[in-house]
Amino acid sequence: MGQIHLPKRNSQRGAALITALVFLGVITLLSVTSMRESTIGVRMAQNEEARLSGIQAAQALTEAVVATPAATPVIGGAGFSICTPGEPGCNAYGIPLPAQVANEVAMGHLSARVQRMTPPEKPPPRVLESSIDKFSAASFQVAATFDRTNEGLGSVQLVEGMIVLVPNF
Repeated sequence: MGQIHLPKRNSQRGAALITALVFLGVITLLSVTSMRESTIGVRMAQNEEARLSGIQAAQALTEAVVATPAATPVIGGAGFSICTPGEPGCNAYGIPLPAQVANEVAMGHLSARVQRMTPPEKPPPRVLESSIDKFSAASFQVAATFDRTNEGLGSVQLVEGMIVLVPNF
């Protein structure tokens, strides 16, 4: 009688499948990691843009205050302050501002405080090379605050100093 030959079993038993699954797992991990890194990069870029936008807005408000003589009244003593509406603890309100900055102040995103730092009749610093007997100096601290933390855009406070020469009469 004749013999029946049965096919021989393959000795690999799925080794190619396991190797392919391992490579697919490694590729998946690499792609997920690169996606996370790109998401973090986008967030960092958005944060930097928001930070620079806040600094520019605060700088624009500070420059608007410094450029307006009515914003630095030479009244009151040391500690006298004039502010934009909404600032707590000021002696006076109503800093005159240009329209482009006034809209942000009205929305509550920007605020400013101008505070007198020196008492009346203080002589000007010698570096100004002015006649000490003809002028007194009023120094001010101008603080501008940009605050949009509730919208996720952060907050910035910018502080500058300035000296105003006041003629003695």
